[in-house]
Amino acid sequence: MRRVVYYRGPTAEVTNERFVRYSANGQTVFAIAEITDVTTEVIDGPRWRVWRRARGLRLRAWHRGVLVVLYEHPDPRVFNMVCRALQRSLENRPESHF
Repeated sequence: MRRVVYYRGPTAEVTNERFVRYSANGQTVFAIAEITDVTTEVIDGPRWRVWRRARGLRLRAWHRGVLVVLYEHPDPRVFNMVCRALQRSLENRPESHF
């Protein structure tokens, strides 16, 4: 099977085989076939502020039996593109039963 790229940007790459998170510390690679139970959450701003603003969004999942942070981003538009790419990749993996 040839590699299909669903998203490629400066902070992440999502293909049919892997999810790659890029950061200042390098890259972290997660196998798509081993990702389960994906959830999203809002990363709250400081609690002491009266008008709190979210600092960003976080994508979490189980990978090889460990709960991991797949991705975080402050911009909802970019975050949603990465989430959609991951969703497409998970839906199209061979053993998918969605």
